[in-house]
Amino acid sequence: MTGAYMEQMKDKIALQARKQFDKHGYHGAALRDICKLSGCKMPTLYYYYDSKEILYDRIVGEAFSELVPRLWAKLPTDVDAKEYAVQMVIQKKHLTEDERLIYRLAMKTWLGFEDCGPCRQRLLTWEQKAYENSWQRYHDIVGSKQWAKFISRSITAIIQRIILMDESIPDGEVRDEINMIFD
Repeated sequence: MTGAYMEQMKDKIALQARKQFDKHGYHGAALRDICKLSGCKMPTLYYYYDSKEILYDRIVGEAFSELVPRLWAKLPTDVDAKEYAVQMVIQKKHLTEDERLIYRLAMKTWLGFEDCGPCRQRLLTWEQKAYENSWQRYHDIVGSKQWAKFISRSITAIIQRIILMDESIPDGEVRDEINMIFD
């Protein structure tokens, strides 16, 4: 087997695992089903991932930790904080299927819906750092730490509606809601 084939198989396993975890939850997803849908046998899955917990952590926790900075890097840097927040939210409406799965599973895990302790701890730690950075950025604009926290949490709630509930929020409504949050 070539390195390219092995990498393709690992990617297939990851995508099918995300789909199964999204559909059935951490405890309901079966590794045998993931293998079947990926076109591989159990030893192949275990070659890449030592356990179901490690599989979940890598395809959700690690993947999310890599995805978000990539998404942030695509956002405009020459705009004010309101417009940056608007663009950040709108961006979530245009994620690829795999990016959306990663984001949704990470949110479910972070909120405690999926019982995978190490992955949840990784996400909680990562999210705390991300929140602290946004709180500081918004604090510099609004002058209040509590108001800055409110802004961050409100923007997260809009993103949750898009990712978790598949709500199609028109761009104008996103802009209006974010303007109200800041005003």
